[in-house]
Amino acid sequence: MTENLFGFIGLGNMGCPMAENIVSKNIPLIVYDLAGTKERSPDKAIIAVSNQDLAQKAKVIALSLPNVESNESVIREIADVAKSGTVIVDTCTIGPQAAAENKEILDSAGILYLDSPVSGLKFRAEEGALVSMVAGDAEALILARPLIEGYSRVIYHVGSEAGQGQRMKVLNNAICISSYVTTSEALAYGEAGGLEISSMLEVINESSGQNFATQHLFPKYVATKNFDQSGAEAHIVEKDLSLFINSSISDQTPNRLLAAAHEIIAEFSSDNPKQDQMMIYPYIRGREQ
Repeated sequence: MTENLFGFIGLGNMGCPMAENIVSKNIPLIVYDLAGTKERSPDKAIIAVSNQDLAQKAKVIALSLPNVESNESVIREIADVAKSGTVIVDTCTIGPQAAAENKEILDSAGILYLDSPVSGLKFRAEEGALVSMVAGDAEALILARPLIEGYSRVIYHVGSEAGQGQRMKVLNNAICISSYVTTSEALAYGEAGGLEISSMLEVINESSGQNFATQHLFPKYVATKNFDQSGAEAHIVEKDLSLFINSSISDQTPNRLLAAAHEIIAEFSSDNPKQDQMMIYPYIRGREQ
């Protein structure tokens, strides 16, 4: 392990711009991506030959992986080879239970785990302006802070237990994703009465109905009919909302409205899992006609 070397595993839609922002701040970084590291790596980053190679060299390692299965696989690889005292910064959205299980796996190897999901779409990752919701040991966060600051606008230490970061991220996602449905249904109602989308959004954003969707996503992608440009696919938002539903069922907390929103999002995703999330508006508008 090199004391001043940080690591990043997963150079996909979010991970690539996150790593680029870390390197842009002159933070020494070693990277790896199973799908092709050389093609996705920032210019000044060191390229590892495998996850295990990276885990043996970096003192703090961030993960940006697409699903629970790949996340667990990499966690187990790291646990097998990383030195005691290594810090893992898990930026993936995997749910509270998976985060708690990851910590248990790494604890046995003396590896520190920060449950540290991020909020923000690809354009926020490109700006280096993500919101990090960190749960875990305060001393581990001190060690990891230079890496996390590389891609974050703000860092919140939301708790000391693995799973609390995920819980914060999942509830935030539930509010955001369900607003895609409510905003779409409301705008479809307005359009049916002859109102223009851009005019409705302007009024909404000066009124009490404003939200992230009306302020950022719908003006940029729906009002302009650039529905396929936001960078988040339907199956991802369905997965994220399902994490809330499953966790709320386990905790026996209320979820009736969000369950209804999830049902619509699940139908939308099954129609075409790879379509952009902002296709939700023409989908909802069309299904009512």
